[in-house]
Amino acid sequence: MVTADTNTLFGRNERGTRRWGLGVVVLFSASLVYFAAVKLVNYPSVHLVLWWEGYAVLLVALITEQAYSNGGLVVSWLLAFGAVAGVILNYGGIGLTGSGPGVLELLGFVIVGGSIGAAILGTLGFGIGTAVRRVAT
Repeated sequence: MVTADTNTLFGRNERGTRRWGLGVVVLFSASLVYFAAVKLVNYPSVHLVLWWEGYAVLLVALITEQAYSNGGLVVSWLLAFGAVAGVILNYGGIGLTGSGPGVLELLGFVIVGGSIGAAILGTLGFGIGTAVRRVAT
């Protein structure tokens, strides 16, 4: 029987993976609250770099730190999914010209948008963090 090495998927340290898993919940909650607050204070007054590009750069930096310290690809994807899902639940990135989407449509946007964000941002951060870790050792 062949044993599978799951370190690349879930990380080198089980305790670290659990800690970063808790980070997914915190990041989702923070994303949800932050973008809801930005909408309440009239988001055009918030600097636009903090709205999209800055958020993406900070997210990739966080995922890079996770990949450097623990190295779990699935955890990287979950971090990105949680953050992007929080944005989408606040209608971020959804061009509304009429009424907002229904619950099922919004859930579909969260699943599709979160998956795309996880694939792009999570894989990018994981690749950078893993490369830096390998160069540093």
